[in-house]
Amino acid sequence: MTARNPLDLLEIIEVLAPFLTADDLTHCVRVCKDWCSSFLPYLWRAVYIPVYYTKQPTPEALQRNKNYVQHLTFRYNPQIPHRSMIYPALRRLSLLTAFQNCELVEKHPFLIHLELYGACMRTVWDLPPGLSNLTRLSLTRMDVRAQDQSMIWNFFSRLVSLELRNTWISEPPGSMTASWKMRDLSLELVSGLTSVEQLRWIKNCPHLKRLTWIPSKILTSDLTEEIAQSAAANTWPDLEEFYTPNFMASNRQVSLVISGMRRIHGLSINSRKPLDLMRPILHPQFPWLKRLEAITTSGNNSLFALEVLKSCPRLESLRMGTVHVRDMLDDDTPWACESSLRRLKVCFKVDQDISEAGQRILLERLSRLYNLELLDLSCEKRAVYSLDLRLESGLEQLATLTRLEELALFRTEQGTTIRDVHWMIDHWKNLKRFRGLRRSRYYPLGYMLRTLNHAGISTAK
Repeated sequence: MTARNPLDLLEIIEVLAPFLTADDLTHCVRVCKDWCSSFLPYLWRAVYIPVYYTKQPTPEALQRNKNYVQHLTFRYNPQIPHRSMIYPALRRLSLLTAFQNCELVEKHPFLIHLELYGACMRTVWDLPPGLSNLTRLSLTRMDVRAQDQSMIWNFFSRLVSLELRNTWISEPPGSMTASWKMRDLSLELVSGLTSVEQLRWIKNCPHLKRLTWIPSKILTSDLTEEIAQSAAANTWPDLEEFYTPNFMASNRQVSLVISGMRRIHGLSINSRKPLDLMRPILHPQFPWLKRLEAITTSGNNSLFALEVLKSCPRLESLRMGTVHVRDMLDDDTPWACESSLRRLKVCFKVDQDISEAGQRILLERLSRLYNLELLDLSCEKRAVYSLDLRLESGLEQLATLTRLEELALFRTEQGTTIRDVHWMIDHWKNLKRFRGLRRSRYYPLGYMLRTLNHAGISTAK
């Protein structure tokens, strides 16, 4: 009886592959023919083409493996060899550059998810009419004016997910009904519509599960109250994620919003009062909470941050303001989110009385977040002494963060050297962006930036 390759079992390969990095998959493909046939589709499932040539897959390699590509991302305007290819399995296309032509989009009318970054209207409205499968659309820095405004709203109305960032819309819809099937709506700095008109649009999407709303101005007290009352009245009965950073709410208004949400998976809080006051309101939701943004200008919120880390086993993303390291060292309870956390944006402030051993303890805690993809230690306002990410201060403990894709250190006092930069390149193979690198007294800033760019790591803000 011929022995069967266990990787031929779809259940096994689908469990193993998501835990492997691109380098891991590359090594697996090179083991033998059986492993190559099993892992090759997962290696080419998502293709990322950066700006720098050294990290790009060759057109010949793409041509050989184009049948496996399901998600294709370009960080620069695609050249002719890439624009001429057709990817039969492609379902998501991301063009994260100044978009200049629709050729790739026209060749793939079966797209489900489209993400565009550009500056002109034709990149959206010259799309072929055959995009009947498109359900998710993301536009950044686009102008979506059109002579027939109803065409825009008819196009939006059939989407399940819509994301508009720094986008201009010429005028509000003439009329809207509650029949929209939109479940995920993100409006960030949309121009051309007033906050009142945007809220009217949001209220006419009764099936929303996820709402992100960042208007260009802080919401007035009347609009804040209207949002709270609408949520309490079950305007969005399926709402699970609510992100409105400009929603400067009182405790009562936050309570109203939470009361209208059956189960909270994501929430943003922007308060002038200490976050500890929110703990009784939010604590019952900790078992389901996946994403939390909690920003305040008042009080020390370190204990609240520690409570979240210890009590939220499903937490995937956490953003908070400044947290004092000394308050994090007093409690050695394991963090419940060690295996789930993927995005962490916290400024860990290191006070003068914190020894190097104390900093190493916190770095050891961070080293357990082995699924972390983003680590942002930036300070919200003025520069502070944050965790020192240098080898001489314990950086080597973070070698376990093999999935890290982005690091940000804005307004933090760092003494990064070229030796630290080389260590990050060698140990964080998936690192794509390093933002906030400051001038070093040992090496010119330009030299370190060129070293990162040569390794295919973007340093742009």
